[in-house]
Amino acid sequence: MKISFLTFILGFFIFLSLNRHSKSGIQNYHSEIWADKAGYYIYLPAFFIYNFQVDGLPAEIDKKTGNGFIVRDGKIITKYTYGVALLQAPFFIICHVLSKLCNLQDDGFSLIYHKSINIAAVIYSFFSFIFLFNFLIRYLKKKVVIITLACLYIGTNIFYYSVFETGMSHIYSLFLFASYLYLGPFANEQKKPIYVFLFGLIIGLIIVVRPINILFLPVYFIFNTFSITDIKNNLKSYILIFITVFIVLMPQLLYWKYASGSYFQYSYGEERFSNLLHPEVLKLLFSTNNGLFIYCPLLIFFLTGLFILYKHVPRFSICIAVYFIFISFVFSSWHDWTYGCSYGCRPFVEYISIFALPFGFFIEKFILKNSLKLLWLTLIIVFIVYNQKLIFSYDGCWAAGIWDWSELLNLIVSETK
Repeated sequence: MKISFLTFILGFFIFLSLNRHSKSGIQNYHSEIWADKAGYYIYLPAFFIYNFQVDGLPAEIDKKTGNGFIVRDGKIITKYTYGVALLQAPFFIICHVLSKLCNLQDDGFSLIYHKSINIAAVIYSFFSFIFLFNFLIRYLKKKVVIITLACLYIGTNIFYYSVFETGMSHIYSLFLFASYLYLGPFANEQKKPIYVFLFGLIIGLIIVVRPINILFLPVYFIFNTFSITDIKNNLKSYILIFITVFIVLMPQLLYWKYASGSYFQYSYGEERFSNLLHPEVLKLLFSTNNGLFIYCPLLIFFLTGLFILYKHVPRFSICIAVYFIFISFVFSSWHDWTYGCSYGCRPFVEYISIFALPFGFFIEKFILKNSLKLLWLTLIIVFIVYNQKLIFSYDGCWAAGIWDWSELLNLIVSETK
């Protein structure tokens, strides 16, 4: 029954994503291969079809897919790392084989390849929550975990990036973060080579999906014990992790050598964390231009949960609170703190994996044990409906500079699209 129900849930959200994109067409803003999404994806056709040669590429395909990558000097150039493409690769290969068998256009940019990205994002989000479930169940009761995960999926921007913007990196990072949280104790306590290898693999993928994800790696030390003696006693395990991470990183270094002539490159040009001395933390969290808590108000309860968590495991609460302040500072220091066509401050999507724990303690305290649970439950439902209403009401780019409170209120009362 459990497997049947989970299969139904997975199938439903795959259908939802495919249906949402059924009228989008290709080579436009709504396309699964457009702008940033094309920049992540281009490694797949470049490697499997064109051998990184530009001769066979469809004419002006870089411009037709929103300039997420460029064709220059006989090379295919993208500023994005290859991790998203690697995770999408199994779905790409299946679609490429089907294209050949069914005599469909097999250039890597036709409709079937776009649909493979929708399926990939939903499946990775599904397994993200499977891993999160197995992480949270160590600290919370099963009922609490199920309610927590259901609320976070439909009540935050996780839903948006798993169903709507399926080609962005955030769902793939969420999957890896959840895997990292789940595997940490196995690699730490059991020291079996298979667990150590998988842990190293996850670390490497976390980095190549989005290099800034390296900020998540210290989270390991919140939930796992560690000492210098561990390094001495388990040197082989750490060497295996290092080798595995290096193997995962190697293709990226080779690509940078091909693209720029150097094995190491900062590919984002002038885009950098240029506001370290003037971070816009309050705007990042509360602005109508993609402020985290304005678009995902449900996450406010994660802050409440930190106080409850403190009564149970003070170290967890303090570390997560400090970590939240730290990443908020870093994210708000980016040259564009609104993160362009974002929904609800997209850099936080994958970090909801760690926010889930204090949020779960909030659910346990205020929804299951509190005399005012009906009031809290009503607030949760309102925030979930609010999030879903925003997502389904706006059909454009959530860009910087166009939103104010009146615009946001008009969106809330407008018809869904």
